[in-house]
Amino acid sequence: MGMPKSGERSKRRVAAVLCLLGALLSPMAHAQEKADVALVTALAAPYQLTNADGDRVCPITLKADAAGAAGFAVEFDRTSCSELILFSADIAGWTPGAGDTIRLQDRQGRLVAEFSEGVGGTWEALRENDGVYFLVNPRLADPAEQAQPADLFGAWDIARAEGAPVCRVTLGEGQIGDGDFALTLAAGCDTGIVRFAPDRWRIERGDLVMLNAKGDRLRFAKQEEGGWARVPEGNRPLLLSRPAP
Repeated sequence: MGMPKSGERSKRRVAAVLCLLGALLSPMAHAQEKADVALVTALAAPYQLTNADGDRVCPITLKADAAGAAGFAVEFDRTSCSELILFSADIAGWTPGAGDTIRLQDRQGRLVAEFSEGVGGTWEALRENDGVYFLVNPRLADPAEQAQPADLFGAWDIARAEGAPVCRVTLGEGQIGDGDFALTLAAGCDTGIVRFAPDRWRIERGDLVMLNAKGDRLRFAKQEEGGWARVPEGNRPLLLSRPAP
């Protein structure tokens, strides 16, 4: 019997290497699969999909059942929800993403909206040229983790960059409506903020919202370092922080 040809020897070496890689990677793949299953199970639950103002709400359930290319199944009233939140008409499934994000996807698995985890059972997504949306899990919502009005009373600086305040506002304690408190601007504020003319504020789903007489809003989300930042950020970000001592 003759020696194997060099081509056959090369094929055998490749096959051996592939078998070895398969043996090494199999436990890693199995562990990743188990981790994904655990994450899907943890995230699968009833949610409320809402716009930033909270006046359009679509109850939606993320399920752990496979849904083909769309990921995992979703359940919601497609007719009524699509009238309230237009992009919901494209939602056919969901999948967990990096950093415990929740990705809502269409039938082909294309991204419709990606929600990043916030606090108190709330996930937040910014859709370009559309706006901010929230996924809220009522089961995880913990008021103790969210800011309370008493935490925010007093003076705050609005800045367009760290250390460069353009306006000082006072978040008052006096209530002027259902859940609204008085807000006053100090003299010398930035002309853009003066034109916006906020005159009251409130807490909505853990966010600080400033409103003017027409009902227009500036929404600020709490940051990990303790300050607040406007959402959506847009072309001109705004930061909110306590005045330096």
